Amino acid sequence: MKRILITLLIAAALLSLQSCKRDYTAQIPPQFGEYCQKTFDEWNLPGMAVVVVKDGRTVFLKGYGKTSLQPDAKPVDPENTQFVIASTTKAMTAALLAITMDKYDVKWGDTVVNHLPDFRLYDKWATANLLVKEVMTHKTGFKTYAMDDMPFFGYDRDDLYCLFSVLEPTYSFRTRYAYNNEMYTVIAKIIEKYNQESWDDAIAKYLFEPLEMKHSTTGNKAFFSSPDLALGCRVDYKSDVDSLVISPRDDREDAFTWLSAVAPAAFVMTTASDMANWLKMNLDHGEFNGKQVISRKNHDYLFYPQTITAYDSTRICAYAQGWTIEQSTKCQYIRHTGLGYGYTSLVGLVPELNMGIAILTNNGKTSDPQAAIARELIDMYLGVKGSDWSEKYLAQFKEDSTPKEQSEPEKKEEIIPQPLKNGAYTGKYDKPVFGTATVYEKGGVLYFKLNKVDSMLEHVSGNDFRFRVPGAGKFTLTFTVKEGRVQSLTFNIGDPIGEFHKIG
Repeated sequence: MKRILITLLIAAALLSLQSCKRDYTAQIPPQFGEYCQKTFDEWNLPGMAVVVVKDGRTVFLKGYGKTSLQPDAKPVDPENTQFVIASTTKAMTAALLAITMDKYDVKWGDTVVNHLPDFRLYDKWATANLLVKEVMTHKTGFKTYAMDDMPFFGYDRDDLYCLFSVLEPTYSFRTRYAYNNEMYTVIAKIIEKYNQESWDDAIAKYLFEPLEMKHSTTGNKAFFSSPDLALGCRVDYKSDVDSLVISPRDDREDAFTWLSAVAPAAFVMTTASDMANWLKMNLDHGEFNGKQVISRKNHDYLFYPQTITAYDSTRICAYAQGWTIEQSTKCQYIRHTGLGYGYTSLVGLVPELNMGIAILTNNGKTSDPQAAIARELIDMYLGVKGSDWSEKYLAQFKEDSTPKEQSEPEKKEEIIPQPLKNGAYTGKYDKPVFGTATVYEKGGVLYFKLNKVDSMLEHVSGNDFRFRVPGAGKFTLTFTVKEGRVQSLTFNIGDPIGEFHKIG
């Protein structure tokens, strides 16, 4: 009798646990659509498209707002309106590398020089030992956003690949996380070598086609020609009137200059509907519609944490192959954001829920609205209440955008060291790979010319001058002078670029 009673108690406990277990089915929480609209309105966004997939099905697909600020702008159509997805492109380039590995003898643990004998970093040991699996994980020693300004000097994607050989890193190899776009050009070189076609053609053939992403392309092919591309805008907070103001981006040429140079890191154009297929493939371990697009082994490796990026008492974040892996007390949340020239995007996966989300906008100021929607959806599925991530992010965005009052520093009379005569600086200056720079005089004013840059030099102090690069801003140029003679020049782009030596 006692044994029967114990058995009944155990059975009752199991039934109780089963009744408490959440039923994760292919359903969207009923309040999600309302929350998307609320967030869209709160942030005064121009246009947005949202897609959610759950248990292998698209359970939410909707567009909000307009494709531009023009009076006759079309409404956002989630099936056809394209957005530049910026840095969420990185995960697609990583997937394309995995596909290449499935076809050719390329492995994650190979050295890069084994596949690209001409590849060079500033440090010879790092050159010889950099592994394929390390290229996309942001720990090569360069500062955050190293070389991001170089496309505006006139250096294209092939030039950036070569510039790694002469750019001195700021940190030791493999010791520090520092986000870098240009290293993805190295992965593109491996992809192009083995597939014998451009990165743009390869991603269309081996990723977009098998995933039936019929409205996806690269900006190199369609940025200026696509009639379906939403036009970039930005939303700024004006603290004096406590309002979010939308304005159009008028720098499309600058956008193309930069995005095309770092395309493998940032220049896919796609729709929310197409992104549903991308999400489904990633949630199904590389399989889509019964076909293994990426082998499970190589697909799983895309999400293997490589570089710790942040941690606290509730979560740890690590960078994998084009993805951030966030492990928290709630769940594992795999994600990446993209922000560039009037566009922001967020792509997220929650394997525990078998759920994925993509949010695309033509607001290029912040990805906080997308982050809020994604985190709110996760909380809805997990039954977490009372968060309202949009409200939290918006309050922080307003605070960060409000000018801080600063006391005027006491002005001290400065004696600015004077420069040499203009003729001492004029001449040609050469640096391998970077090329030859020229300093010349016109109308009594010094000018600096390098590739596409041709700028007046503004004196700052002594042998320090300032020049302007359209699209990138102002840079400080310093001449090295010994015994009254100018020997070389250099300028600051974050990481040390070394000296251009005077040759005439």
